[in-house]
Amino acid sequence: MEKAISRPTATTGHGSIKADMNLDRAMEKGDRGNITQIQGNAHFYETVTAAPLNPWSRTSLQLYMILLVAALNATASGFDGSIFSSINAMDQYKAYFHHTELGSSTGIIFMIYTIGNMVGSLFTGPICDHFGRRAGMMTASVLIVIGAAIQTAAQNDSYLLGGRFILGFGVSIGTSSAPTYALELAPPQWRARVVGYYNTFFYTGSILATGVAYAAAKNNSELAFRLPLGLQLVPPTFIFIGACLIPESPRWLTMKGRKEKAATILAKYHGGGDMDHPMVKLEMREFEQNIELQNTSSVWNYWALVNTHNARWRFAMMACMSVFAQMAGNSVLTYYLPSMYRLVGIQTTEKRLLLTFVNSIVSCAGAVAGSASNDRIGRRTKLWVGSIVLAGLFGGVTGFSSHCEDTTKQVGPALSNGGVAFIFLFGCAYSFVYTPLTATYCAEVLATPTRAKGMGVHVILSNCANLYNTYVTAIALDSIDWRYYLIFVGLNLLYGVVWFIFGVETRGRTLEEMDDVFNAKFPPRAALQKAFMVRQEDGHLQGLEEDDLEGRTTK
Repeated sequence: MEKAISRPTATTGHGSIKADMNLDRAMEKGDRGNITQIQGNAHFYETVTAAPLNPWSRTSLQLYMILLVAALNATASGFDGSIFSSINAMDQYKAYFHHTELGSSTGIIFMIYTIGNMVGSLFTGPICDHFGRRAGMMTASVLIVIGAAIQTAAQNDSYLLGGRFILGFGVSIGTSSAPTYALELAPPQWRARVVGYYNTFFYTGSILATGVAYAAAKNNSELAFRLPLGLQLVPPTFIFIGACLIPESPRWLTMKGRKEKAATILAKYHGGGDMDHPMVKLEMREFEQNIELQNTSSVWNYWALVNTHNARWRFAMMACMSVFAQMAGNSVLTYYLPSMYRLVGIQTTEKRLLLTFVNSIVSCAGAVAGSASNDRIGRRTKLWVGSIVLAGLFGGVTGFSSHCEDTTKQVGPALSNGGVAFIFLFGCAYSFVYTPLTATYCAEVLATPTRAKGMGVHVILSNCANLYNTYVTAIALDSIDWRYYLIFVGLNLLYGVVWFIFGVETRGRTLEEMDDVFNAKFPPRAALQKAFMVRQEDGHLQGLEEDDLEGRTTK
């Protein structure tokens, strides 16, 4: 039988002997109730159960406020990414800039933001690796303020394009550095939920953007679109102030040789102030063993992302998530949702803006539920099952849209409402599956020394897909309407197959323990290896190797 990936769990010989005695006693009595099977690393589960962290302690509450600063980067991204889909539907905006709701010129306006994202991503790794994760968030805040100010005051297309380019440039740095920071600071046992909630703050910005746009659209002057654009200045201001006050990532500090400072931060937020807390010792030991050994590349060296078997598998998982999340159909909703409502028979601008606002709330609910389930549902399972569900829901959108193609005929309320319902369901399901995992999974599968650069590449790959979405989608919806949706139905079915066969599970391990998984010949299988725990007389769980249990059961 193949040996479990889980490393030996006891730090002393006495611990192993005690576990063996308890296991033998349980097997002799035929009592397998004391033996627990888990997916992940036994040592990690042993440490978590032996010394649980109080989620309502003073330091835990402080940690939540610190991570809120990082989450505001997602809010800024949600506001910036969603505001233009609503503004693009405003008659005031179209009249002032002489634009149409769909077509080539509109595609360019959306696309320049994506190009700014891609260019900014090239600088994410060097800034975050050399100056720190906080510096990345602060740099992003300054750029977003500059871009938003230019865009708000724009008098013609040149200023509008320039502002959106700088805005996209800054957002890319913020949305790469912030999840990296959150992942590296969050306690391992809370990692999936904490970082999953990070991305749900995208919808905080999206709800604010669509709500403000709906209210502002009632104004007949150019203030209708300038006020929502001006509010883009608010989130980065709070981010900059907050980033000046929060601690640096302990993993980045370890990379820079500042181990004592890293240990102090870990003790405060992962160990309740105890430097001898088992989780603090486990993390510092793994930092020293993994981060220092791998920390050999310069800040501009991206070759380390693909130069080994381990690195190539990590890169492949990150690349799949980056592209699949953007090409699942949600980008069509993000950028052209009001236009999609037109295709299902909703013709008035006011009603389309209202439905866009409501959809943001529904999607937010899906994202919160998805984040809460991250520790209970494995990443791989959520992704492959979710992809199939998304294919079915987008098929529903396609079907209803096909019956509303003839705009010369009055669309019945049943058809119109059915189309809207499937759009809402797709947005909610997408938010449940991808929103909590996109940044989380990409950051989890990347090694610490290459995480910031890898997250920069994640943004580049995401925006390569978005270049297609923002430019081609505008033309395709204008030319072939609902038939364009069939592409996303097929793609989601393909994604389900890819995630089922090749998806690497990350649940149940620290970031450093993922190195064992990716060193395996076929990481997807290695990640699904089971570990076993035996309950001690004092109620604590002791980790065991899988082949130890196998040997006893076959005697």
